[in-house]
Amino acid sequence: MQTKTREITILRITTFVCLFFGILGVVASQLAQSRSLLLDGLYSLIQSLFILGSGYVVSLLFKSDDARFPFGFAAFEPFFLVMRSLTLLIMVLTIGSSAFLSLFSGGYVISVDIALPIAGLSFMVCAVVYAILKREAKILKSPVLRSESKAWLLDTLLSLASMLAMLVAYIASKYSLSALMRYIDPALTLAFLFCMIPLLGKDLIQYSKELLGAAPARSTQSALEKIAYKFVRRHDFLKAEVYASKQGRTLNVLMYVYLKEERPLLQLDAIRLEILKALYTYSSWCEADIIFTLDDRWVDYTAIPSLQHA
Repeated sequence: MQTKTREITILRITTFVCLFFGILGVVASQLAQSRSLLLDGLYSLIQSLFILGSGYVVSLLFKSDDARFPFGFAAFEPFFLVMRSLTLLIMVLTIGSSAFLSLFSGGYVISVDIALPIAGLSFMVCAVVYAILKREAKILKSPVLRSESKAWLLDTLLSLASMLAMLVAYIASKYSLSALMRYIDPALTLAFLFCMIPLLGKDLIQYSKELLGAAPARSTQSALEKIAYKFVRRHDFLKAEVYASKQGRTLNVLMYVYLKEERPLLQLDAIRLEILKALYTYSSWCEADIIFTLDDRWVDYTAIPSLQHA
């Protein structure tokens, strides 16, 4: 199965699973009067809508450039992930504020008989889906699937929070601890929200940097420089400078190769092809421009180097 087809198929299957448990969680939360279950259900519902968007974004990445987007669709991936992280963060803060207010207004009683089986089933399914997505994201090297796996990990933790809240409430009801039972659900909801907010905030910062064209990780930059210097030594060039940015899975590379003497154009084209093959071997989602120059006075007037020397 091709990468695109496999990725979209996985996203479609997880959409139906997520939508089902989202609706189930919201309905059950209303019957059980549980905000932790409501959080789990709403998270799944919102996630299912964004998974549909993920499929569209993935299909865009495999499309050829067109007149509207002559430089491709790479920026759509981090833009989509920024919007999803922001939406989930707003939802988490909204439900968190409601749970916080409940702690100071007497709490609330939940119906354990309804909520506990739903929370347990949701936890098991979410854990299985998370494991599958994590494995597929690693195999396909897909930021979208990697992001989806993180989202399902959070969903798994939310389901665990709901299940723990129900178990503790069930134990409290058996020992006639009704006063304690009223505060269990909002307290555990807040506890897991405090764990979720840093994860969502970290993702939001990371994807925002990618959207703005930030440099890739230092390890990636070092790997690109090693590829460039290998060809500098092999062909006796003066030096090479490499500038890179990462947008989702796409790695954008601009390489300046400085010559010691004039070379035939056909020879330089052949070397450029070698370098492009080496870059593509490192990353199959690499978009590269390789520029050879003998007189480098013009370089200072280009956008990227001028920013570097400012």
